[in-house]
Amino acid sequence: MIDKTWTVMNDLEESFSKITTFSFMLDKLQEAVDADDKQQIVDITAALNAFYPVYVSDFDAKFKTAWCHVVRGQATETTILGDK
Repeated sequence: MIDKTWTVMNDLEESFSKITTFSFMLDKLQEAVDADDKQQIVDITAALNAFYPVYVSDFDAKFKTAWCHVVRGQATETTILGDK
């Protein structure tokens, strides 16, 4: 039980830590805006739009798994997550 708790919480933390990539890209976008670099603005915005749903989906799945294991217990995990 402790190993599973550590695993799900570590997975959640790793997923959340990916926000640093998002923050880096936002900083680069701001630099492009400040420099009026239209191509970079377009490219970085496209990358952010592509990255965001993937990040949110990953974090949501890891959060649900951690919530089910830590708060509700493993028995209800399949009830909330289905067959994932």
